[in-house]
Amino acid sequence: MFPSPQDLSGSIGRTYQRMRRRALLSLLARQTPEKLIRRSEAGLLRCFRRAAARSPAYRTLLAEAGVTSPRSLSVKEILDRAPILDKASTFGRFPLHELIADDISAEDLAGILTSSGYGGSGFAFGLSTHGRKRAAAHGIDLGLELAFSIDRRSTLVVNCLPMGVVFSSEAACIANVSVREDMALAIMRRSAPLFRQFVLCADPLFLKRFLDYAGEQRMDWSGISTHVILGGETFPEEFRSYVAGKLGIAIDGKDPRLIGSTMGTAELGLNLFFETPETVALRRAWTAAPPPALRPTYFCYDPLRSYVEIVDTDGHGVGELVITVLDARAPIPLVRYRTGDLAYRVRPDDLRGMREELRTLPERLPFPIVALVGRRSDWVDPRWHVDHFKALAYRDPVIADELSGAFRVRRSDSGIELEYQQRRGSSADPAFLARRLGELSAADAGDSRAPRATCLPYGDFPQGMSLDYERKFAYLVRTA
Repeated sequence: MFPSPQDLSGSIGRTYQRMRRRALLSLLARQTPEKLIRRSEAGLLRCFRRAAARSPAYRTLLAEAGVTSPRSLSVKEILDRAPILDKASTFGRFPLHELIADDISAEDLAGILTSSGYGGSGFAFGLSTHGRKRAAAHGIDLGLELAFSIDRRSTLVVNCLPMGVVFSSEAACIANVSVREDMALAIMRRSAPLFRQFVLCADPLFLKRFLDYAGEQRMDWSGISTHVILGGETFPEEFRSYVAGKLGIAIDGKDPRLIGSTMGTAELGLNLFFETPETVALRRAWTAAPPPALRPTYFCYDPLRSYVEIVDTDGHGVGELVITVLDARAPIPLVRYRTGDLAYRVRPDDLRGMREELRTLPERLPFPIVALVGRRSDWVDPRWHVDHFKALAYRDPVIADELSGAFRVRRSDSGIELEYQQRRGSSADPAFLARRLGELSAADAGDSRAPRATCLPYGDFPQGMSLDYERKFAYLVRTA
C-alpha cells in the first residue's frame, strides 16, 4: 500500500530535521567557548537596542539609570551602565502590557508560563509567541539529540514537571502527565515494548515520591533504559547516587544512561543551563574530595542563546548570576536579569587537584561552564545551606527509603533545627531515624555545632498535608 501524501510529507520533514540537527551539531563540535561568547556579544547588543526601542517599561528603567542615548552604547558600555533587573523591578512594578515589546500583539501570543512565586515577591511570567513555540520544539529536539541520540533511538519523554510546564517535540514522543506518579508509571510500564529509551523529567522531591510509588508497585527497571532529567531545584550528589541505585544505573562507570539536571526560569526560558556526562563527572569527583562542603553544580550553557554575566564577585570569583536571553523577538525583553543564584565561571585552572582526565574536560566541550553554588536566599547561615540538609536525607540509602525528602530548617537561639518527614506508609521508628540523621549531621559539622534533627511521621509533619508537588517546597522557615 502506498503512503498517503500526508505520510510522505511527514517522513520527508522528519528526515530533513534529522539532517539539520546533524549539521548543527557537527558545526557546534568545531566551535570553542571563546568563539561562541564573541558571537554572544553581538546578540546582546541587538537585544539591548530592541528593548530600549520597544519596551515602555525598559525605557523607563534606562531613563532612571541615566541612560539617555541607548542606541549609541557599545557592549562594554551596556555592561557598565545598563541597569541590572530582577523580578521586583520588572514584574513587581510594571503591568504586563508595559513590559511587552510594542512589536508584539496579543494575537501573536501562544502561551503564558508563570513562575512558582517561591521567592515571596509575587509572580513572574514567561510569554511565548506562535513562532517561538515552533522554534522551541526544534531547540528541544536538538538538545535531546545531543544528550540522548533520539534520531537513532525511539524515545518517550515522560514530563512530570509541575505548574503547567509542558513542551513538545517533532522527533520524540512526549507524555505530559505533571505530578501524577500513577499515570507516569503506568505509561512507562505499558509502553516499554514500543520505545528503546525513556527520559523522565521531574523535580527532585516528586521524583522521590515517584520512586517510592514504583517500589510499592514492584516496578522492575532492569529491562527499561531510563534517563532522568531533574529541574526546579538543586540537589546534592547523594540524591543522584540514590536515584541511580533505584534505577540500577552504574553512574560512576561506563553506563550510558544519564541522571542530569537542567536550570531555567519561567520568565527567561527553560533549559538555559544543563549538565552533561562530563560536568556530572566533574561534580562527582569534587564531591569525593575532602573536606565536606557545599558541592557546586557544573552547568554548561549556549552563548548563542544566553549572554551570561557574574557580577558583584567576591575574592573567589563567586557572584550573582545575571542573564540576557538572546531572542530578538522575545515578547518581554529582559536585559541583564538577576536570577538570585550565586555562581562562578569554571576554567581549567579552577580544577587543580583533580585527576588529569577531569581537568581537561572543559577544554573538550564547546560550551562554557559555570559552577552554581546555590541561591543566596537558601543559605541558612555562613556555614550551612539548605542543600547540606538535602544531602543528609540521602547519605544513608536505608534511611532515605523511609523519608519523603521533605524537611524544614529553622534557626533558633539554640542553633539550627531540622524536621524531616517520613514517607507515606513508612513503619520505621521516628526516633531511630532522628538518631541516625543526627549522627550524620554531627559528622558533617566537625568542630562546629551540629544542627539538631528530628523526624516526624508523614501525617504529623506540619507541612505534609500541603505537599502537593505542584509548587516548590519551602525547606527554610524564614524569620522576620
